[in-house]
Amino acid sequence: MSKAASRPPILVLFGCLLLAGTALAQEPVTITLMVGMTPQELASFRPALEAVDAAHAEFEVELEPVPQQSFAERMNTRLAAGSLPDLVRSDGLSIQQWIRRAAFLDLAAMPGFAELDLGDYYPGVLAPFRWRETLYALPDTATPDLLFFNKTMFAAAGVDYPSDDWTYADMREAAVRLTLDAAGNTPVGDGFDPDAIVQWGWNGSLTFYWQRHLIQAFGADWCADALCTTFAATTPDVVRAAQWWADLVQVDHAGLYDPYFGSQTGTPGDPFIAGAAAMGYNGFFAVGQLNALGGIDYDVAQPLLGEDGERHTPLSVNGYAVAATSEHPAEAWTLLQELTSPPFLAETWGKPGHAVPARRSAAESVIDPSRPPANQGAILAAMEYGSVFHPFTPSAFEAYGLTADLFTNMMRGDVPVPEALAEIERVLNDTLADDRKQ
Repeated sequence: MSKAASRPPILVLFGCLLLAGTALAQEPVTITLMVGMTPQELASFRPALEAVDAAHAEFEVELEPVPQQSFAERMNTRLAAGSLPDLVRSDGLSIQQWIRRAAFLDLAAMPGFAELDLGDYYPGVLAPFRWRETLYALPDTATPDLLFFNKTMFAAAGVDYPSDDWTYADMREAAVRLTLDAAGNTPVGDGFDPDAIVQWGWNGSLTFYWQRHLIQAFGADWCADALCTTFAATTPDVVRAAQWWADLVQVDHAGLYDPYFGSQTGTPGDPFIAGAAAMGYNGFFAVGQLNALGGIDYDVAQPLLGEDGERHTPLSVNGYAVAATSEHPAEAWTLLQELTSPPFLAETWGKPGHAVPARRSAAESVIDPSRPPANQGAILAAMEYGSVFHPFTPSAFEAYGLTADLFTNMMRGDVPVPEALAEIERVLNDTLADDRKQ
């Protein structure tokens, strides 16, 4: 007789229940992960995520990719319905609106959080994911702005390539020489037609309120509090800085008042990537785009030296948060830690040229001498002094929408700079008033 057959019936039943319980405990739970990524980013992210999924028997990941332009709408819909995915990857400019609606869990309450090396993250990249001293998300990537320049255009104009010693005065002088009308004339030559420009020296101007770095470069700052929810845009220093950018457009004809929508260049999108500008600031993600498109012989330099001798550049950040309504917070937390681990960051983000890992221990993965640009050290240098976009509070996007045309009118010359800045200050302070109360 077998051992099983000799057991009393109650013990056989108990053993069966134990076996059944063990089997149930080993069944993987489903973790939903919502991300807003470009097709190029997804192409790198999917296989890396599948490898993580395969290594964890306790969960199965269900990826929910959302077009970037639809991400906020999807989040708001899911949050209102109480059906947020277990894990969400959000950009730093958007996430505060959901953090302040109690959408996510306090990460400090998660097991093992105290052992995490938060000092491995670059300065400031955690800021958009905190509220009232509580951390609700961990960043995976950051994207600094760099000075991109078209080597072919510089060579044709006989202008030396930008160096890491360049100031804004150097840029302005070169930008004028690099601006051409349809007949090949420059703004300093005879016969120049400002209505027929085909190549601009600089790829933009002061065109929206998140360009704080363009004001700081002239020793000014329009942020009057730590979160930049109070604006002081009418001080003499700010007016002088804004006028410098307006003159680059209106007097020098070397910058654009409408850099992205194509009314001037005829091609929507960044003028440098479109081949319509000789140089300008762009996020590191432009490296991936330029290398994939080909056709432009380019390099990068660090952001220009400001009047204070410092460099100022913004950082775009993305990070992961665990939904407060998740039925599997422990498994979602495990997945979050995997997706922000240095090996995953290096393999998924640095190498393809999409973004820079937000952790120093993984950031050197962006250095790849086999592909452009040549001066890749500028990327890591910019990460050390870059600052996340301010403000990143809940009303930030509304404030952007309400002031975008005001900036365009100011740069185009429809409204004098002091008058435009006064209206910008009023609208921003009114729109961000509720953010200051929270």
